[in-house]
Amino acid sequence: MSGNAEGELYLKNRREFLRLCATSASALAGTNIFHCEGIGAEALHQAHVSVSRYIDPLPLLKRVAPRETRKDKDLYIIRMMECTSQMHSQLPPTHCWGFEGQYPGPIIEATRGRAIEVEWENRLPATHIFKVDTHIHGAMPPAPEVRTVPHLHGARTRSEFDGLPEKWFTPGSSARYFYENNQQAATLWYHDHAVGITRLNVYAGLSGFYLLHDDQERRMNLPSGDYEIPLLLQDRTLDEHGQLVYAPTGEVGQALPPGVWGPEFFGELPVVNGAIYPYLEVEPRLYRLRLLNGANSRFFNLSLNLAKRPTDIPSLVTFHQIGTDGGFLPKPAALTKLLLGPAERADLIVDFSGLEDKTVTLSNDAGAPFPGWSMLVKEHPSLYELMQFRVTRKKSENGRSFSMPSEFDFSRLDEKASVITRDFVLSEWLDEQGQTKGIRINNKGYDDPVTESVKLGTVEKWRFINTTDDAHPMHLHLVQFQVLHRQGFNTAAFTRGVLEPIGIPRPPEANEAGWKDTAIVNPRDVLTILARFEGYTGKYVFHCHMLEHEDNDMMRPYEVI
Repeated sequence: MSGNAEGELYLKNRREFLRLCATSASALAGTNIFHCEGIGAEALHQAHVSVSRYIDPLPLLKRVAPRETRKDKDLYIIRMMECTSQMHSQLPPTHCWGFEGQYPGPIIEATRGRAIEVEWENRLPATHIFKVDTHIHGAMPPAPEVRTVPHLHGARTRSEFDGLPEKWFTPGSSARYFYENNQQAATLWYHDHAVGITRLNVYAGLSGFYLLHDDQERRMNLPSGDYEIPLLLQDRTLDEHGQLVYAPTGEVGQALPPGVWGPEFFGELPVVNGAIYPYLEVEPRLYRLRLLNGANSRFFNLSLNLAKRPTDIPSLVTFHQIGTDGGFLPKPAALTKLLLGPAERADLIVDFSGLEDKTVTLSNDAGAPFPGWSMLVKEHPSLYELMQFRVTRKKSENGRSFSMPSEFDFSRLDEKASVITRDFVLSEWLDEQGQTKGIRINNKGYDDPVTESVKLGTVEKWRFINTTDDAHPMHLHLVQFQVLHRQGFNTAAFTRGVLEPIGIPRPPEANEAGWKDTAIVNPRDVLTILARFEGYTGKYVFHCHMLEHEDNDMMRPYEVI
């Protein structure tokens, strides 16, 4: 514990020094750039490329059809390939990777109780788009530069089909995975999960939606067809030629040499369904928006804003969240703001009725990093706007009339049924100079022996204790869990090995009181969840879903026995 305490003290002092540098700089009238020795003032933001906003329509993601349909299951063949994508009409096509040669990948639709098989084929080149840091776990020689392993995020799958990080395969190879789809309707997604390079493969384009339907959902009369819009939210940086730039930074925003791992990446441009600042023309009626935060590190605190500019007084539209990561909420939650950490999903109903001829902007005010700490110098680009909804289409006279559901079938886990409480301390791993070398769980890396053996069918209480200055979206494979509460703790006492709660436990917000597979742990907070480990035995993993963090080394294995 003492090593963690010393690291935290150094980090606090270093960040305090940066604050002082920023304060000094603000006193220099007319000075735009300053230098603090060792901090790296080159982190001041300069855009690589500039484009016009809202001149391109939102791409509507394509569905992929099965190659074969059998009595008991469907067979898909999905290839990972090099491709180009027109991310903006003012830019040349961007070289990227995609499932079925598309960025983002095509939507896979499945039905509860009907299994599918997917033949995942790696048809990528032998050379990566980005330079690989071969010093971090999993990417060291003799590991090949290009390797992939798909993970169906949020799904209850057998261990051998889960997409374990070390089960990668190389170009020219393939793997056949079986998905039983024995869980309720939900907004799931698939993405690469190769150890040591997940951040690079996903950033190159390897992600897509997996929409699981069931009979309950079909009976709800929810908006469907043209009125159900999946939205994959990401951020990207492009060079002057319109090509992807992956340039992570140190934790205080300092630039790093090309190919060197950094704990954070924040792109300069918002990308929705693969397009930069798109717009969508909608009718004045109910729409269902299926949102996914597919960014590497960026959090989004979203709103629907009628104001014309980000600097204007907000005029927010109320919407309703009906589902979370793993399915429907007990009842819809009325919101004007929605926080999504990386990998979190939200199923929304938005009513554009009465907004004829108005423009609604999907806005964001989350800090980067999140939640951030007070700085006079901006370290990373803020993305205040993502896309527009233009209520300019006439309401179709022949269109179906949809409704807002009032409540859903939902069963809560009983805290008293928990057989054990497990603690997981989230901390930064610093080198001798105090720079972040990696992020750890219980001061262990992914390759350390399994320390959590869970009995199949039991309920457990897991507590994530965040000693860092960043929020972490923690994700468990195999299971959907429920957030029990969050609570602060005495950091000084914790350095002495005592977990001393502070304040009253805070129950989840109404829009988070459903089934989750990813939940945010705020700085100096304890997140407590309840999970029933059902389905299958075998090895699984849990990790932070900031991809830079999970790659080095904020991921641990666990086993179900």
